[in-house]
Amino acid sequence: MPNTDLLLYLDHLDFDAAGPRAALALARRMGSRLDALYVADLPAAAFSLPESVPVQLEETRRRCLDAEAHAGSWQSLLTAHGLHGSWRVAQGDTVQTVCQAASGYDLLIMERSQQRSDAPVGFGTVSRSVFGTGRPVLVVPGDIETISSIGARILVAWNGSRESILALAAAVPLLQHCEDVLVLDGSEMNQESIAVLPPPGLADWLQRRGVQARIKPIDAGPAHAHRADMIVMGAWSRSRLAQMVLGGTTRHLFMHSDLPMFVAH
Repeated sequence: MPNTDLLLYLDHLDFDAAGPRAALALARRMGSRLDALYVADLPAAAFSLPESVPVQLEETRRRCLDAEAHAGSWQSLLTAHGLHGSWRVAQGDTVQTVCQAASGYDLLIMERSQQRSDAPVGFGTVSRSVFGTGRPVLVVPGDIETISSIGARILVAWNGSRESILALAAAVPLLQHCEDVLVLDGSEMNQESIAVLPPPGLADWLQRRGVQARIKPIDAGPAHAHRADMIVMGAWSRSRLAQMVLGGTTRHLFMHSDLPMFVAH
C-alpha cells in the first residue's frame, strides 16, 4: 500500500491536546508520516488601518518565533511514537494557508475548539477549510478523552452521493487498517440520481479495495450503539443522513459531536 502523509493543523502549542493525540494515534495505526502546521494568523483585515500594521506584524513575528521554538519538542514526540515528520510554521490568513498546505497531503487533521465550535456554514476555521481544501478532513472534538483506539471501529454514513464516495474513497487507507467497518446504507435517498459507483455496487467496491465491511440499513441505530470511534461521511450532502445516523443536523454535529468525523466535500 502506498505511504500516506498526514497534516495536523494547530492553532495552539499544547501537544497534549486532543488534536495532536488523535493525529499521533492515527499516524501510528496507518504507518503514516505526520507533519504539524502552526499558523500565526494575519488576516487581510489587519492591513485596513495603516497605523496598526507595525503592531500586527510584530505580534505575528513574535508568535512565529515562539512556535518555531517548539520544533525540537515535536520531533521528540514523533520519535517517541516511532514516527517521522516535520514541524512547520507559517503566517498569513489561516484558512488560505491551511488549504494551500493541505493540498500536498492525503488527510488534514483539525481540532474543533469547544469554545469556538464550528458550524458547517459561516466563518469557522474548520468548516471553511473543509469547503476550501479539496482534501478529506478529520475533525477531532477538543474535549474527547479516549483516542488511543481511533480508527479501530469506524462507522461509514453512506447515501450514494458524490460527497459520500469522496469521503469513502479517501478513507480507504484507514479502513484497510480498521478492525471493524460498519456501513449504514441510506442510498435509497438518492435512488433517482446517477449511481456514483460502478455495478455491482458498494460491497464489491469495498472488497476490491481490501476493505471488509458489514452493510446495514440506515435505521440500524446511532453511532454509539455500534461502539464506533470515528464517523466517515460526506460533508453536507444530505443533512437528513447525518440526522438519522447521529441524531442531529450537520450543524449540530460540527458543534457537538463527541466522535471524530472524517469528512469530505
